[in-house]
Amino acid sequence: MSKITIFGMAGTGTSSAGKALAEKLGFEFLSSGNIFREMAASLSLSLSELEELSKVDSKYDIELDKKIEHYGKTKDNFVVDSRLAWYFIPDSFKVALILDDKTRFDRIALREGKTLEQVKEETDFREKMIETRYLQYYGVDLPKVLENNTFDVIIDTKNNSVETVVEMICANFLKS
Repeated sequence: MSKITIFGMAGTGTSSAGKALAEKLGFEFLSSGNIFREMAASLSLSLSELEELSKVDSKYDIELDKKIEHYGKTKDNFVVDSRLAWYFIPDSFKVALILDDKTRFDRIALREGKTLEQVKEETDFREKMIETRYLQYYGVDLPKVLENNTFDVIIDTKNNSVETVVEMICANFLKS
């Protein structure tokens, strides 16, 4: 029975590493971002519209969080890419991917075809909103989770390829 959760802010490589790790281990891969996109589509909303709605109505965030929690309680042999999966699936092997803001913003700008200024503004705004909601809903102080020995392994992705990150996670996972 194996459960792996991957935490990281936008641009740290959580989705890329999570997909590659799940494939290497023969596990299922679940992304909270994909679930949120599916929720938006089921409501005939754009992702941005659902984000705006979530700011004023907590039921969308809480529904997503309950899906992650239920998945963790009912499944095995998976990798979940989600900022709070470690919280909702406490019996998981917890991975944190970190990266300096400038490199994160550069990666996002390249991926989304936006200017660095746009990305910095949008990402800062979104992450502040997320931090506020997590603190309000669950008492999780997102900027401090890395300081609290929450994770089994913390990997800086700046100078590591996805393959190297996956190997580092596997090496630590197998030791656990």
